[in-house]
Amino acid sequence: MNKVLHNSEGHLEYKHDNGVITQVLIELAGLGTKRVRIASLPPDVKEIDVRACMSQYGEVMSVRDEL
Repeated sequence: MNKVLHNSEGHLEYKHDNGVITQVLIELAGLGTKRVRIASLPPDVKEIDVRACMSQYGEVMSVRDEL
């Protein structure tokens, strides 16, 4: 996760199917198992896409919405 934060400076872009680009904030939380909180993610982003994106940096144990 530190690699993700370092390379992205805590911000990534998400490109919607309609071409709109949204800025996404990435933060590191917790100890041991790392919890990654992604803020302002558009509701049309699918869990499988989040999992695929984050799995390149390590095992993804769960993905959940915080409402």
